[in-house]
Amino acid sequence: MVGRSRAALLAELTAPASTTDLARRTGLTPGGVSRHLTALRTAGLVSAHRVGRRVLYARTRAGETLVTAAGS
Repeated sequence: MVGRSRAALLAELTAPASTTDLARRTGLTPGGVSRHLTALRTAGLVSAHRVGRRVLYARTRAGETLVTAAGS
């Protein structure tokens, strides 16, 4: 479920970020980031909320737990 790209996206979400922000930081395409974020949302690891015209993604508590456990 969480491969290298999805793990990288979770790790990058130390603060809420848009698809474009995450694409720049990870080197993934915006479309690829969007697909991965959809899967992560479905799994309950990230949430999305709109701020003006942007959608910002953030780790959920489950996402935080997974990132913390992976760092151990």
